[in-house]
Amino acid sequence: MKKYLIILLFIFGFSGTLNAANEGQIRFGAELGFAPVDLEAEETAQQLANASGSTVTVEYDTGFILGRIFGEYGISPDIDLEIGFFSTSDAEAKYTISGASAKESYYADGVDISLNFKGSDGYFGKIGAHSSTVNGSASITIGGTAYSVTASRDGTGLLFGGGWQDDDVRYSVTHYIDVGDTTDLTVFSIGLLF
Repeated sequence: MKKYLIILLFIFGFSGTLNAANEGQIRFGAELGFAPVDLEAEETAQQLANASGSTVTVEYDTGFILGRIFGEYGISPDIDLEIGFFSTSDAEAKYTISGASAKESYYADGVDISLNFKGSDGYFGKIGAHSSTVNGSASITIGGTAYSVTASRDGTGLLFGGGWQDDDVRYSVTHYIDVGDTTDLTVFSIGLLF
């Protein structure tokens, strides 16, 4: 958390030195995107098969759906300060073995802050930081009796990305480093500003 606060103070301090031609102009927006993820379910299924000596079947998701709301403040004609909140859908893996089944599920949420550098042609780049949590749960059912456990992990990291904006529609790719101090996420999204 300390690293996140230092980055946050740096961004706010840097933004205060810029020519605030659009000072006071605030816009809001929402994004919907997809982030590929590798749950390593095939490897887990093979480990279960090796340990049990039985065939294990597995079904798993290959990514998260991510929703994000944000606000941006015009610092200058070419630079915006953006603060957002994001949350993902669950990504699950289900394992079946004779007489038993197991499931693991993960989702992430967090806040982010970035500086967006805009070109006159609609293209933009962004760099910033995030504070996020990965939440996980696992359950196993043996002979009709279910056992479960949950856990979460917090983390901070940097983010960078870019995209193209046409009027109020934004197409972007953002890479989040160390989400929940667990994994990186690359999000492909489309957004609407209002």
